[in-house]
Amino acid sequence: MKYTIFLFLLFNASISFGQQNFVAIDSLSSECSNTLSEEYQKKFETINKNIVLKKAAEKKLVKELYSEMQQVFLEKIKQKEFICNKGLDKYLKELMDEVLTRNKINTQDYKILLSKDSKINAYNTGDGTIVINYGLFLAVENEDELVFVISHEIGHQFLNHVKNGIETYAKLSRSESIIAKTKEIQRQKYGKATKATNLMKNIVYEDYEKRRKKEIEADSIGFVFYGKTLRNPKAAVDILAKLDLSDIERDSLTVADYKFIFERNGFVLKQKYFNEEKSLFSKYDKMKGINVDSLKSHPDCATRIKLIEKKLEAKFSETYSSPKVFSEIKKNSIYQNLYNLYSLKQYGISLYESLKLYKKQTDDPVLQKIIYLNLLKIYESRINYTINRYVPAHDNLNNSDSLNRFVSYLNNIKISDFETIINNFKS
Repeated sequence: MKYTIFLFLLFNASISFGQQNFVAIDSLSSECSNTLSEEYQKKFETINKNIVLKKAAEKKLVKELYSEMQQVFLEKIKQKEFICNKGLDKYLKELMDEVLTRNKINTQDYKILLSKDSKINAYNTGDGTIVINYGLFLAVENEDELVFVISHEIGHQFLNHVKNGIETYAKLSRSESIIAKTKEIQRQKYGKATKATNLMKNIVYEDYEKRRKKEIEADSIGFVFYGKTLRNPKAAVDILAKLDLSDIERDSLTVADYKFIFERNGFVLKQKYFNEEKSLFSKYDKMKGINVDSLKSHPDCATRIKLIEKKLEAKFSETYSSPKVFSEIKKNSIYQNLYNLYSLKQYGISLYESLKLYKKQTDDPVLQKIIYLNLLKIYESRINYTINRYVPAHDNLNNSDSLNRFVSYLNNIKISDFETIINNFKS
């Protein structure tokens, strides 16, 4: 209870930081959540009734796929993963409607939502909904870049990419060739796993080529939509270049950083806390043969940039739109994303990202309190043996060395030392 009260006081009061005041935007209220849930349940019912496919098996699978997607989306609403804020909702809708009206597209067919997800991304759900992750504000530097992202997602919807993708997958999985190959693998006495993996890779890479084509198509028509807004066309290239680098971790935490941050009042961290049990994780190294980059949500940005650059005029303005409302969102985006991670119970990542900032800004009161809150939650999860729910797993395939070191640290540190760190940080 005391943690909840502390959280309320922290994020519902203006916290001074130099000339900046930060007030976190809270998640969905219960009333807003219920309204949104009802709206999408009705929308999904309509979509499911209007599914038309000739083959019964394909229609059944499409319905199953839609049902799974819809349940995931409704669960996100239930877990309050979307932000309900009148000012932000109005602002994003105005940006979306600007693109739609300039291109004579019915605004009633589209809705835009703001997710608490910290990933630098946006997506289209296929039912007219565009979702902007709050993490996108870490990348966009001006409003024009944000509007191009919205235009790109409108392009996906306009071209029915989600609907067509689901139906294509249903046809592929029910195709005679895939069924025959699957049966052939099942009859094999040896090497089933290898052959199944190879079949999976073929499907994945074929899907990658299709997704790559769809992204280029959405860029192309999205750029046309965006052009009607008369905003700076170079923003399209700028944001794609940023997305291309979005998977690269730009900072890290070394053992020296942990010592600098946590060694206070005579407390000394033990080197063994950072040791990794290689034998437990070495099996994951064998999976590195799969090209991780080919599975990015927005693949091959370099190629897409070149295609858009061909459409740019030789001369363009260096001026970008950045009104006050955008500047305020951008200014607070780092803190807000840390708070979003905390409110989504991703305490490990919230702490990890906070520490990377804090080592350079040890006098920042907002970071201090976010770190303290995350430490409390992770400590509690250690006591209750539930830390794996809130801290990412050790992963040699996808994690950086820095993140794996962080995971080892949180799992290895003695409870008594954890308590000392929390008390030192509190003071």
